[in-house]
Amino acid sequence: MTVKKFILKNPIWLILLFALLVRLPLLSGSFWLDESAQALESSRPFSQQLDLIPDFQPPLLHLITHFAIYFSNTEWWLRLWGALIPGLVSIWASYKIAKKLFSEKTALWTAMLLATSSFHIFFSQELRPYSLPVMWGMLSTLILVYQPFNLWKFIIYSILGLYSSYLYPFLLLTQLFILWIKQGTIKTIQTIIPIIALFAPWLPMFMKQLNAGQSLRTEIPGWETVVSIPQVKALIMVPLKFIFGVLNIEPTWPFILSLLVLTFYCVKLFWVSPKSLWKNLIKTFKKIPKLLRRMDANTQTITLFFMPLLTSWIISFWVPVVRPKRLLFLLPFFYLIFASWLSKKKQEKTVAIILGTFLFINLWGIVSYWSEASLQRENWRELKSEIVRTFPASTSLVVMSFDDSFAPWRWYEPEYPTLVTGRKHVQDVESLKETLKPAFDKEYILVFDYLRTLTDPEDKILETLNDFGFVGRGVIDYPGIGFVRIYARSHNAIGSRPSPF
Repeated sequence: MTVKKFILKNPIWLILLFALLVRLPLLSGSFWLDESAQALESSRPFSQQLDLIPDFQPPLLHLITHFAIYFSNTEWWLRLWGALIPGLVSIWASYKIAKKLFSEKTALWTAMLLATSSFHIFFSQELRPYSLPVMWGMLSTLILVYQPFNLWKFIIYSILGLYSSYLYPFLLLTQLFILWIKQGTIKTIQTIIPIIALFAPWLPMFMKQLNAGQSLRTEIPGWETVVSIPQVKALIMVPLKFIFGVLNIEPTWPFILSLLVLTFYCVKLFWVSPKSLWKNLIKTFKKIPKLLRRMDANTQTITLFFMPLLTSWIISFWVPVVRPKRLLFLLPFFYLIFASWLSKKKQEKTVAIILGTFLFINLWGIVSYWSEASLQRENWRELKSEIVRTFPASTSLVVMSFDDSFAPWRWYEPEYPTLVTGRKHVQDVESLKETLKPAFDKEYILVFDYLRTLTDPEDKILETLNDFGFVGRGVIDYPGIGFVRIYARSHNAIGSRPSPF
């Protein structure tokens, strides 16, 4: 069989090749804070890999990264195993699910939209457990929709999913609900018992992590706003980020234009009068028990998207967990619902415009992600390189307002004189002047603003440096990281960006 015939017979492989190519740029980019923390934790001895109290995540990605580090610790290599390969597998599995439930056309559209999604691309390059649970979720769903049902494959994928993300149970419970409808109580119990037995040993560590997370919110006022977003906004942001990806959802002309086009043509395609819509909603509501008992393809995909979304959102009133990236495993179902509805419509021109607009948004997101530093990850690698290059270590000192130096600062070589406050809030520092005393011997002090609005909201560190005779001489500004404030002895003033030479 020639290459051309193979591609025509198996177009999914062409989509996967394209997906790989658009995920290679920036794969070697700098680790940001959470990725560096992940890499540092995974660099510890194997005996410490299950000690994860500070990181509110299950251990699977830590173990995968730990063994990958045996061969290399470069960014692209570690992201390959923890994010890129899972991202590609999830596209393939989504295609197979869509093809089984609907049609080849729906499957190709689903795979194409997922392959070009800047949101999916971004997290296919992130060394954090977002892409990994998507893979297990799609593989387990593939087992769920195929007959005969393979019990042990489903159990294995489900356990791997549970050990990848603490939000995975919301998907698993939905899958078990569908399994109960389709296969009955006995088969569902046979599935649940091994899953509980295999995950139960991790529950004590989960409780320790949960308590540590609650303590952090107490120690750092305002930390809640960093790790979570308001409830109503969280629910709205999920579909918006799924559509617009890494793009800033702001009233810029491309955003407004694409939103207007989508709204106009979707209304045109799906429009029914308000009266008919209300009647249909009532009729559908009455049919829910019947639809659930039948559990056809449409019902399954809608349930697999909305049930985890709504249940996780309800739980977030007690434990704020809902953010679009944490629910990345719902993105394939989002595209699957959209593609299946679209493929059934007869208005070919309108369908082409809607699909084309979605692809335009995706491709616009990819180009923007590649070209705009503000949409990329924090570039700690280049920042540290600039500081080391510009400010001699013998006469300079970096100051960070935290209990330890930030993970990416420790990850990237070389070592550099760094002073930390030793507490998560400067109010807990017994004597700030005593803590900052090593600054007396330096000519240049570089103060990171990173997280300092939370840990030093009253600028006590800057006031203390002024008392020591240091004067602000400028800033180094990197997207996402913010200002690194340059303080120098008053006789070292050489313009707004001082040169130490």
